[in-house]
Amino acid sequence: MPRRVLHTDLEVITGEQTTEDYLKMQKRIGRFYLKGFLRLIAEKGKAGRFLEIGPGPGYQTAKVAERNPKSEIVAVELSPDMIAVAQSYMKQRGFSDRVRFVQGAVEDEELIKELGKFDLIYSSFSLHHWKNPVKGFQNLHRALNEDGVLLIYDLERHWLTYYLPIRRGIVESIRSSYTPKELSAMMAELNIQNYQVQRHFPYFSVSVRNR
Repeated sequence: MPRRVLHTDLEVITGEQTTEDYLKMQKRIGRFYLKGFLRLIAEKGKAGRFLEIGPGPGYQTAKVAERNPKSEIVAVELSPDMIAVAQSYMKQRGFSDRVRFVQGAVEDEELIKELGKFDLIYSSFSLHHWKNPVKGFQNLHRALNEDGVLLIYDLERHWLTYYLPIRRGIVESIRSSYTPKELSAMMAELNIQNYQVQRHFPYFSVSVRNR
């Protein structure tokens, strides 16, 4: 398996125009690459308090809010510029009353603890940016309500896509992503047993149920 290469240049996207352009891109093609992720969210059948990690400009946040009208969402994002764009987008979509954005990182144990407990915790395409994924998974697992679900969806690092001449940004994301085997090793390190890793090539998902 090709080695993992850290993706360091896009960890925090900043700048009003850059973040606006990112949202425009998601509006244009998000329905394609988020299709599998949104289907998995629906299959979990959860309602109540949701926690999203890495919402970016809020495109997928709005999609989840739209499909779960009885749920409230807390979204943790590193970039203040992304948060500003996301808040504006929530206002446009009419979700401001039940979506709250918090600046911070998944590895921040105190922050995640202060946010409380959640029925569903999810993240799409942010795992490969986490500085310490084991710590991140530990924090999120502790934040689950009883019978709560944690769902992480990301690109898979696979040799078929690792060497493809894909545009800059995507290829770095692929090369900094993880393999299902590596995710299983993280779960074992944390002694998390009730989990499932699924391949949805070129993506994969990790789901954990707190029982």
